[in-house]
Amino acid sequence: MIKYIFILLTLLSFSFSGKASHVMGGDITWTCQGGNYVFQLVFYRDCNGAIINTGAETIDVWGHPSISSITLNYVSSSDVSPTCTQVAGSPVPLDCGSGTGGGNGLGTIEKAIYRSNPINLTGTPPATGWIFTFQDFSRSAAITNLVNPSTVGITITAKMFAIPGGVAGSCVDNSPQFLQEPYFVSCV
Repeated sequence: MIKYIFILLTLLSFSFSGKASHVMGGDITWTCQGGNYVFQLVFYRDCNGAIINTGAETIDVWGHPSISSITLNYVSSSDVSPTCTQVAGSPVPLDCGSGTGGGNGLGTIEKAIYRSNPINLTGTPPATGWIFTFQDFSRSAAITNLVNPSTVGITITAKMFAIPGGVAGSCVDNSPQFLQEPYFVSCV
């Protein structure tokens, strides 16, 4: 019996040791809709790594008296690789392709969007704010400003502070919204 338990534990330890290499960055934002908040997670991945999760993702909530996490459902994904004009003799334009490792070169990027259902956050944020985080264990190995980037995770963070003169428990303000995609690589 002990032999079987040892084999089971060994197999389980191997099942959790795999790592994908895809996270490049992202942001957490929210908007007021009908007196409730709708949270959005935008996630960027290296198309040469693992595919994105098309199920739900979770953001953790820190400092709120009754809510500790918010579920965000997958909405869409799109290829946001730079669109460069091809010059004779140069590589083909970047394309995210499909599936794991579907990108055709360094700089292929996919944007995934996840959104929550409307949620009521009762109370007023403390002076330190309510903190919203998304964590992933796998960074892109192509990141050049980190030592061994594929061995460290990433945490995306946003903070909500009290609005002076705001009514406790009411949705009165949106977070900053990012209107332009980030530049991960540029055309020559």
